[in-house]
Amino acid sequence: MSSRNNGALYAALSGLFFGLIGYFGVSVMNANISVNNMLFWRFLVSSLFMCVLLIPHLKTLQLDGKELAKITFYGAAFYGSCSIFYFVATQYIGSGLAMVIFFTYPSIVLLINFAFFGQKISKAYYLALIVIFIGMLLLMSGSKFNFNLMGISLSLLSAVLYALYLIFSKTSTVPALLSTLFVSIGAMLVSLVAACIEKTFVMPTRFDTWFNICGIGIICTALPIVLLLKGLKHITSLQASILSVLEPVFVVIFGILLLGEKITPIQGVGVSVLLGGALLSLLSYRFDGKITN
Repeated sequence: MSSRNNGALYAALSGLFFGLIGYFGVSVMNANISVNNMLFWRFLVSSLFMCVLLIPHLKTLQLDGKELAKITFYGAAFYGSCSIFYFVATQYIGSGLAMVIFFTYPSIVLLINFAFFGQKISKAYYLALIVIFIGMLLLMSGSKFNFNLMGISLSLLSAVLYALYLIFSKTSTVPALLSTLFVSIGAMLVSLVAACIEKTFVMPTRFDTWFNICGIGIICTALPIVLLLKGLKHITSLQASILSVLEPVFVVIFGILLLGEKITPIQGVGVSVLLGGALLSLLSYRFDGKITN
C-alpha cells in the first residue's frame, strides 16, 4: 500500500472511531454533565490513556520543549476551543445546522493554504467540496434549524479553529503518540478553565457515566487524534480534512446500529453523496501530486 493510501486509511479510521461519540455522548449528557465538564473529563481520560501507551517508548522519546509547548497551545487554542464552541453552538442552532457549518472546514483549509502558503489546488478538490456540502445538506434534512447569529458565528469559529489545528499539526515533527498527549493536555486545560468559569465543574459518581466518559476519551478522542496525526505524515491537511467528513457518515451508521435511530431516504442519499465526495478526493491524487501542505 502506498504512503498516500496509508494516510487516507488513517484519516478514514479516525472518522470511524470519532463516529462513536454520539453513542457515548448521549449517555453522558443525559447524566446532567455540562458540556465543559464533560470535555474536561474527556480530555483527561485521553491524556491518561496516552501516558499508558507511551510507557514502552520512554527510553527512546526525544522531548523538544519548544515544540511540545506549541502542540499544547494547538490543543488549547484550536482543538479544545473548537470543541467548546461547537457544543455551545448546538445549544443555539441545533446539532444539524451546527454540523453543516462546522464541516465547511475543508473549504477553510483550502482557502488558508491557497492564500497564505501559495498551494496549487486541483480542480477535483473543488468538485469534491461541492459534492460534500450537498451531501451534508441532504444528511441533515429534516433537522430543526434555528438561524441564530450567535450560534452560526460560533459554529463558523469552530470550523476555522479546527482548520487551523489541521494546518499547524501538519507542520509538527513530533511523533503522533506524544503529540496526541499534549494536544489532549492543552484541550483539557482550556475545558477546565471554561467549566470553572461557568461553575459547573463536578466529578461524576456513577459507574455508567464513567464508562461512557472513558469511551469518549479513548475511543472517540485519543485514537482518532493519533490516527489523524499519523495520516498527516502521509497526506496533506486538505486531503485529511476532506476525508474527515466521513465522521458524520459513521455517526449516522452507529446511530442506526447502536441507538436504533432511523433515517429518511433523502438522508440515505446524503450518506451516499458524502461517500462519493470522499472517494472523489482520493481519485484527485491522480490529478495533482504537487500539494504539500
